[in-house]
Amino acid sequence: MNDTRPPLSPVSPSGSDAGSSDRPSSPLSWVVLLLMLVLILYTIVDRPLFSLVVEPLKKDLGLTDLQVGLVQGLSVALFTAVAGYPLGWLADRYDKRYILAGSIAVWSSCLALAGLAQSFEQLFIASALVGAGEAGLVPIAIAIVPELFRERQRQLANSLLLVGARLGTGLMIAVCGWVLVSAEPARAWLPAGLQELSNWRLAFLFMALPGLVFVPLILMLPAQATRPRHLQMRPGTEGLPAANLPVWPYLRAHWRPFLCFYGGLGLLCFGIGCMMSFAPVVAIRQMGATQLSAANFMGTATFTATVVGFVLAQGVTRWGRPWAGERLPAVALLGSAVASACAAAALLLAGTPKALFIGLGVFLTCIMAGTLLFPTAAQELTPTRLRARLVSIMATTNIVLGALGPVAVGAVSDRLKAHPEGPLMAMAGCATVALLGSILFMLPLTRLYGPAVRAARAA
Repeated sequence: MNDTRPPLSPVSPSGSDAGSSDRPSSPLSWVVLLLMLVLILYTIVDRPLFSLVVEPLKKDLGLTDLQVGLVQGLSVALFTAVAGYPLGWLADRYDKRYILAGSIAVWSSCLALAGLAQSFEQLFIASALVGAGEAGLVPIAIAIVPELFRERQRQLANSLLLVGARLGTGLMIAVCGWVLVSAEPARAWLPAGLQELSNWRLAFLFMALPGLVFVPLILMLPAQATRPRHLQMRPGTEGLPAANLPVWPYLRAHWRPFLCFYGGLGLLCFGIGCMMSFAPVVAIRQMGATQLSAANFMGTATFTATVVGFVLAQGVTRWGRPWAGERLPAVALLGSAVASACAAAALLLAGTPKALFIGLGVFLTCIMAGTLLFPTAAQELTPTRLRARLVSIMATTNIVLGALGPVAVGAVSDRLKAHPEGPLMAMAGCATVALLGSILFMLPLTRLYGPAVRAARAA
């Protein structure tokens, strides 16, 4: 006899989805959400850390701006492109704890190896493997929220995840600056073999240490919180793979909205990558800021932009829904692309570190105000059993294009080496061009979004 009982989930212990939109989520759901937020914050520290140590790293390893851009960009993009989809495929079929734990183990180990690199080639490979470790985290985080929360609670969980990550980004930038400053006083407490290392190398090693705590913590989570719901439908299915539902026929049937969504969001990430990677470089090299002041300025700009952007986003959500209806996420993304393109171009007027980071704060506010609904959009556009794989394609596109941003800025900056404002021109110019491209993708998405959401629900 077939067992037709509905799936069990942390949201609904009885297995019924009826009325689940109004039922409070279990404490376990919020614990998992908090852990996902902490893991996201942990795996973004490599980017500000690389940016803050560019000058001593260049001196120790003899790198050019192009090589710096390759380390921060292309190396991450290559391995992320290879690892992203397979990790999403595994997350759709198996317990997500093991994919998460393995990803964090690879990420932290390779960050430590980056701190011990003795050449451009070694640093390139280590940073590439850092990207491979990061590739599975965002698809799992976005795919796991609908498993844990329903309707209004799902929107709240998405907002908390995104806002927490943005607020925490400013904090993590400040933490990176603090770790760099603290490396020298901590040197006397280290083993003899580590005492001779440069401060930037010690900072990489210190930031890798929390991985030793996170990996066992992930494995201690109950399987109920991380196993796909369609594997919880009947007793005896624990550990079994789900049906291998085909992704590519679905993408071929709905290629227009997905092309616009992936392309527009990816170019937004390209622009963000240009700004976040080279803003500290511009402040330190071109405007005379110190590492600590650059970290503090950048952290303050990120934190402030997140708070202001969140408030603006609430207004967009409240007053935009009656006008835009179900198209609101697509319209918000389009508005974000337009406003951030203007802010990026205006950065060419910055002449001091303070002005630079105020402009960066305005840029990030525009990004935040329009992209708060991006996780919900990714969930609405993807059928449940395809979600981790389709989101992994989105995440791979975002990480690859975001990582190519520093490469483009580094290449242009090398060409403008004779110009005193070359780094600033390269950064603002590359970001502006990318965001103009994002607008071209987002315009048709506003028309295609509604039918694509209805197709996902029907599937």
